[in-house]
Amino acid sequence: MGLSLKRSLPGIFIVLDGMDGAGKTSQLTRLHQYLFSKDKRIRLLTTREPTSGQYGKKIREMLASQQDPYASSDELFGLYVKDREEHVKTTLLPFLKAVDGNLRIVLCDRYYYSTIAYQHAQGVPLKKAVMANNNFPKPDLAIILTLPPDLALQRISGERTIEKFEQKEFMEKLRANFLALGQSLPDRILQIDSSCSLDETFEKIKAAVDGILQTVDRKFS
Repeated sequence: MGLSLKRSLPGIFIVLDGMDGAGKTSQLTRLHQYLFSKDKRIRLLTTREPTSGQYGKKIREMLASQQDPYASSDELFGLYVKDREEHVKTTLLPFLKAVDGNLRIVLCDRYYYSTIAYQHAQGVPLKKAVMANNNFPKPDLAIILTLPPDLALQRISGERTIEKFEQKEFMEKLRANFLALGQSLPDRILQIDSSCSLDETFEKIKAAVDGILQTVDRKFS
């Protein structure tokens, strides 16, 4: 199994991101199951940000206790970056760099795309948000799920209570920020409209991921 392209990491790193209600978690579960059944040589790690570490727990506490989407922007921004530093160092890189003759794939629910989009919507300057995350490993593919805020809120309200960032005015800014990520980042970003059915959205995700697998080894395509 030889790599046909020069890669920054020995494994494959895929991110699913986007605002709440876009279906990230459901699609990540489907993608994990698809890859797990695809080839016995694939080793998977499915993870998420914020993590359950010390900084991630503080983030979750703040999000649960606050209602104003614009509050604590600088503090949250710093916590997200520290949480990511810990996540990359202790979880992502050790898994991806392990050598065992298999293809290692990390699937991550949210990454620095969320920090840039959310905290910029809170008022953090875009350049500051981008620069603070510039040295983290870049995914082989970042899939950004987008949809109109009205539909996102409709989906959320049918499942749980509305949280800090889930207010229409804020989500309008958030959606615009996610859609503009390709203008400020050199990353391989795929925007997918997830306002359609789960099945239709997953077919688009699956096609993109199969394309990444082709660059590694034709036997995985």
